[in-house]
Amino acid sequence: MPIEEWDRLQPRSPLCNGCQKAFADKEDYHTVLSLAQEGYARQDVCEECWTKAGNPAKRAGALSYWQGTYQMPAPPKPEALKKEDAESLLRKFIDSKDPGHSNVRYILAVMLERKRTLKQRDIVEREGEKVLVYEHMRTGETFLIPDPRLRLDQLGAVQVEVVALLAPPPVPTPQEQAAAEAEAPMADAKPE
Repeated sequence: MPIEEWDRLQPRSPLCNGCQKAFADKEDYHTVLSLAQEGYARQDVCEECWTKAGNPAKRAGALSYWQGTYQMPAPPKPEALKKEDAESLLRKFIDSKDPGHSNVRYILAVMLERKRTLKQRDIVEREGEKVLVYEHMRTGETFLIPDPRLRLDQLGAVQVEVVALLAPPPVPTPQEQAAAEAEAPMADAKPE
């Protein structure tokens, strides 16, 4: 199975995949990441189902396991203006299959780990490539970030690229705005 299929997995379930009981806020849960016939699958179970199943992480096909504490998702805050931040950039670049984005994806994931937005849950080897398994601390989504094996002499250039991507777009001066409006074709103009 190609590494591209690791890009997105289902988010943490609000229900136990064993007994279908809703997780309570601050309840411990167990997650098993496995390889099924249809692709990669995530299973989240409560402590009771985990104990009854006898440690499903030891089953064949289990690639990764971690334990976490369920946090009830906060209602989304309305955003007046969508800004480009490290998380939205990471999401955009994960959706992109461009191999040129691998270094930026990796640096953004590390930045979000330092901000405690993402938590590294595991490192797996897949098709000769080291893949970092991250969990989003608020939403429970799983992100799999291939390690581009950056060398120390490459870090500066990637950091400059990330800073440029995160910088707000320049605000045009009134003169630049007027010039742009003058060059734009008039919407109301009708050919004679």
